[in-house]
Amino acid sequence: MGRSSSVVGTILALWAVLVVPGECHAPFFIFGDSLLDAGNNQYLNNSHKSTLPYGETFFKRPTGRVCDGRIVPDFLAEFANLPLIKPYLEPGFSNYTDGANFASAGAGILPETSPGLLHLKLQLSYFEEMQKKLKQQEGEQKAQELLSKAVYLLSMGGNDYMHAAMPSFGKSTPPLLTASYKKQYMVVVLSNLTSVVKKVYAMGGRKFIFQTVGPLGCMPSNRIGSGSKGCAHDVTVLAKTHNIALSKVLQKLEKTLTGFRYALFDYYSALEEITTYPSRFGFKEGQTACCGSGDFNRELTCGKNGTTAYNLCSDPSQYVWFDSAHPTESANKHLASLFWSGPLKVVWPYNAKALFQMP
Repeated sequence: MGRSSSVVGTILALWAVLVVPGECHAPFFIFGDSLLDAGNNQYLNNSHKSTLPYGETFFKRPTGRVCDGRIVPDFLAEFANLPLIKPYLEPGFSNYTDGANFASAGAGILPETSPGLLHLKLQLSYFEEMQKKLKQQEGEQKAQELLSKAVYLLSMGGNDYMHAAMPSFGKSTPPLLTASYKKQYMVVVLSNLTSVVKKVYAMGGRKFIFQTVGPLGCMPSNRIGSGSKGCAHDVTVLAKTHNIALSKVLQKLEKTLTGFRYALFDYYSALEEITTYPSRFGFKEGQTACCGSGDFNRELTCGKNGTTAYNLCSDPSQYVWFDSAHPTESANKHLASLFWSGPLKVVWPYNAKALFQMP
């Protein structure tokens, strides 16, 4: 999966010694789906505003994050001595020197995955709009310096594969998942992702951090039974295949784009591990969601007051999953810590900390 030798480990150690945290201000720009959305969907006309219990743990109010509290980029920002990165569509938000969040819950890399939401190329168009505003505010040279020092987080693809593999997820019936179709679909998804990375690179971006697609078949929404053998098959295969191919794509980009540096976090394995062995990591429940209804609280009824009754646990910090498809704040903190400074077996060839601190 593209893991590097001990030489890279030595380089990481050198960065930790030579670079003082906070000395190199790196803005943080975020592209993604519901795992990363800090509230953009709240400001879309066709999107439902979130309600409690979303946001109950940390913010004490719903913010648009699909979680009981903070999400992975919130913790990464904290570790990097940055404030919480605001959603780009938040009214009145215009200071982009710390970064901006373009992620959209439910969105895919492909436009047809979730029409009406901010698919990846639409997120890119907002980034291009922001770049122009930044140049007007800071001047061409300062803006370009900020963009070149910035760290860019991209995490998408889960909704695309859910749309392809799960009949109940999309509005149309997915085609038969033949081997040739799976390969063709994955190539289209990855080529669209690569295209956006190259455009951000052309605009000055050099430091990129990526999450692999998570264990989609093991989410409460897709479980077909208990234990590690209770995960849905087709979408699991798609996620694993995508992640292997993503690693190869990033290695190729590193060889072809001068100055391109990246971290790839094995989000799949890290989340699968705490789902399968929750007690090892301080959790009591890894398979059933804190909030929802049905088996494993698999139905996405959380927060839908007045329409459907739902279950809600008393302590989300004891659960890996908050609702049927999204981790709790406690799980997100664990995952973000690995992303930030985890060993090479879980994040490579750099970790997020090394890239934030890299000049």
